[in-house]
Amino acid sequence: MTSDPFRSTVRKRVKNALKTNSLSAASNALFGSTADKHSEHFEDLKEDLKKADMDVLYRTYVSKMFLYTTLAFIFSTVMGLGYSMVNSLAPLQAVRFSIGLPLAFSVLVFGLMYLYPSQRAKRRKRNIEENLPFALNHLSAIATSGIPPSSMFQLLHGFEEYGAISEEAGEISRRVNVFGEDLTTALREVAERSPSQDWSEILYGMLSTIETGGNIDEYMRQKADEALFDLKIEREKEIERISTYASFYTAILIAAPVFLVVILAVMNLLGGRLMGFEIRDLMWLGVHVIIPVINTLFIIFLALKVD
Repeated sequence: MTSDPFRSTVRKRVKNALKTNSLSAASNALFGSTADKHSEHFEDLKEDLKKADMDVLYRTYVSKMFLYTTLAFIFSTVMGLGYSMVNSLAPLQAVRFSIGLPLAFSVLVFGLMYLYPSQRAKRRKRNIEENLPFALNHLSAIATSGIPPSSMFQLLHGFEEYGAISEEAGEISRRVNVFGEDLTTALREVAERSPSQDWSEILYGMLSTIETGGNIDEYMRQKADEALFDLKIEREKEIERISTYASFYTAILIAAPVFLVVILAVMNLLGGRLMGFEIRDLMWLGVHVIIPVINTLFIIFLALKVD
């Protein structure tokens, strides 16, 4: 009795999905109501989509997550069953391929889609903060020339070298010139969606300056000077960190291995064993395995620590 309404709902959703002419529409037809039902579990995803500036609605993206996860489960189940039948696997192994593999693959697809907006938002944040001092300096020069604030962002949008800041400036300009919003509303909307707290504070400061009738030229000049000063301090700290890493690398990964190899070479000439191993075997292991592995780990460490 309880399964009949469920089957009827599934048939209705599939029928509606088949009538659509795009993947997004099909996703909404199949899983739109499910996304609405469980929307409270994806509040952080909704914020990440805004900050990532992805051209997709929250409901559509969640529906696509469910659709791709379902397709991944179905595809991997068919592949697992086919592999089990072709190779005549034992029951336990067949269960692993026909159930374990689909579950793992589905979780992987769902997890990747769930994390993608946050990772994209982090990349946009890093891009904004890297270009912020230079973009502010440019905005300060534009403001000094007497151009109206609404035209400042239109000019800034033309400079693609500022990356995500140019995109945000283009969004402000589009809201004002295309959608007819006033500048204060456009600044507030973009500031709320920006992944960078520093850039949001700049926009809110401009908003407050405009609303109170303050001097926008002076405000932009002050913020540009502060950003350039912070950049200088940060670069000095980064140089100190790199210098420390270089000293560490020279002492631990160059001098120490050379010293160890020389000691082992002398011991090899004298003969004998160390901890039950032949000296030449230890030399081969150190030169061909240990030293390359340590250097690789150090490179990974630098990639994570140094922008």
